[in-house]
Amino acid sequence: MELKTVQTQKIYKNIVEQIVNLIHDGSLKKGDKLPPERTLAEMLNVSRTSVREALKVMEIMGIIEIRPGEGSMVSDFNVEPFLSMVWPVILAGKDTEKDLLEFRKILEEGSIRHLALKGEDAEFYRELKDILDDMEKAGGNCKESVRLDILFHRKIFELTGNRLLMVAQNLVEYILEKTVSYNRSEAVKEKDSSLIIYRQHLKIYEALLEADSIKAVNSMSEHLDYVESLN
Repeated sequence: MELKTVQTQKIYKNIVEQIVNLIHDGSLKKGDKLPPERTLAEMLNVSRTSVREALKVMEIMGIIEIRPGEGSMVSDFNVEPFLSMVWPVILAGKDTEKDLLEFRKILEEGSIRHLALKGEDAEFYRELKDILDDMEKAGGNCKESVRLDILFHRKIFELTGNRLLMVAQNLVEYILEKTVSYNRSEAVKEKDSSLIIYRQHLKIYEALLEADSIKAVNSMSEHLDYVESLN
């Protein structure tokens, strides 16, 4: 593996670019382990702080997975097809979070509409109902409420049967959860927000049972707008 020493002002970006290029040309493959921070810093002639920053950015982007005690490995997630499109946007940093939130809303509203139009019965949505029941029991348990909220939305994408939608949702959600201002845990700490969020999810579920695509989309939009307003 060949890496060039870095001499630019925005050092971490240069490091990310080099790693991405190595993935593109096949020098690095899914599951390959990157050299330790100290070794990378020496190879690139940069500080360990710059390497650490680059690794964190790549983790957020889903390019690598950092495993405690094991080091950094190229993710087994199939990032190659869209890396060239995604990473410059993330690195640019301008309005990234806003764009991601808007993209998430498009994905969620489109998926819930698609699902409602299927006209499935209660048995098909049994797992969603189980999640809702657990959400109601969780009450003010912040950590559990957040876990169930994420699970509910993932299940919606899973029920569409569209794997591309599932991948896109997971990527967007992962990046959002790593940003500073978008924080579900902080959001649900707001007074009565856990109950409000539960009721919003219940409305989404009921719209699906009624096969009412308009109500489903409106309910999802209301929920996403509410959560965004809490951040």
